[in-house]
Amino acid sequence: MSRKVLFVLAMGIILLWLSIPASAGEGWVKYKSDDYGFSMLVPEGTKFQEKEYEGGWGALYANYQGIQVLALGKMGAPEKPEAIEKYGVKITGVPGEYWKVIDKGKDSNGWKWYYTVKASDGKKVAYGGYGVGPKGSYLLVLITSKTDFEENYNDYLKWYKSIRLF
Repeated sequence: MSRKVLFVLAMGIILLWLSIPASAGEGWVKYKSDDYGFSMLVPEGTKFQEKEYEGGWGALYANYQGIQVLALGKMGAPEKPEAIEKYGVKITGVPGEYWKVIDKGKDSNGWKWYYTVKASDGKKVAYGGYGVGPKGSYLLVLITSKTDFEENYNDYLKWYKSIRLF
């Protein structure tokens, strides 16, 4: 191949690369809570508030551009899956019949066991997971509109895969 052809090819690759939009995950930062024993990616600039809920649950809550981030933890003895999901129904406002387990596992990223869930009543979607880790029981979800979830699914998946318990 001639130098001219290689140069044109290289310039084409560079122009193609420059035309690709930046990843929506750009501008995300790692959030870590030593008190609750978890970390996850969040959009840069997310400000959390602490809330106490009944039954010993504590939460970090944020609303970022219309997306609610709920990170609930109950330290100590592990809760059963049914109890955590029931609590999730109460907190998110999405009725139990709309909660669908889309994955489950154990011994991964600090989870002793976990369920990945998508709960949608047709208007809003709660996406995330719940389970048990080294310090207690957790429910970590993002709540958004159905349209936003569908348009930004890969970003929600990236967020979920970033969760670590310790």
